[in-house]
Amino acid sequence: MSIDELKVKACHLPIERGSKHELILDLIRKGFLDTPRDTKAVITEIRSTAGRKLKSNELQTYMKKFLSAGIVQGIHHDGHRGNYWVLASVGRETALGQIGSAASEALESLFSDALMGRLEKDFKTEFDDLGLNYGKSGTCTSFLLRKILEKLILISFAKHHIEDKLQDRTRPGFYIGLEGMINIASKEKVDGRPFLTGRTAGEIKGIKFLGDSAAHNPLTNVDMRTIIPQMPFIITAFEELSMKL
Repeated sequence: MSIDELKVKACHLPIERGSKHELILDLIRKGFLDTPRDTKAVITEIRSTAGRKLKSNELQTYMKKFLSAGIVQGIHHDGHRGNYWVLASVGRETALGQIGSAASEALESLFSDALMGRLEKDFKTEFDDLGLNYGKSGTCTSFLLRKILEKLILISFAKHHIEDKLQDRTRPGFYIGLEGMINIASKEKVDGRPFLTGRTAGEIKGIKFLGDSAAHNPLTNVDMRTIIPQMPFIITAFEELSMKL
């Protein structure tokens, strides 16, 4: 069936007025589920337009009527816990592509044009890879964010000819670990300002932990939901370090 036919079918379902089923029906009628939406987005839309609160488990329950009728489908996307909801006429591959595009757009909106301009020359490959993985694979995303952070510290120190401060004195030719780099970056100053402020240095150790888990723990996968709360801190770190380039 086409999208319009599915909407007509949904309108003919036996649904009690004022019920929670009707909240979902309203979303279908106005086209909100013409493209994939995750559970949080659906709940937020219902709250903002109808003033009603639904919990995640309630949405799952009331969505079953539309799932069993073949009107809506639930699609799982790697790196995201739970389903995306979209009309059944949208092909799975099309829906996954739309989800991926939305994730890439979300990533682009996180980093300012000024920041990307400062990092474009030395980090094009890393940010291209990040665009392919953000929102899709938490494991790959956390590893790439960690890599960018470590590389950014090294390059910013090298720009001021002090990269030797990051050398591992016990192993000639090697650098110290990222935690040590972060600590030094919070103490080393240029024109009276540190490479990383103390607060930023403390907060970004969360992404170091996630990146280490992704790279070194073969039994662990990183969920995107654990990365998203870290993004304001990692962006701030990128901004602070990029100003030293």
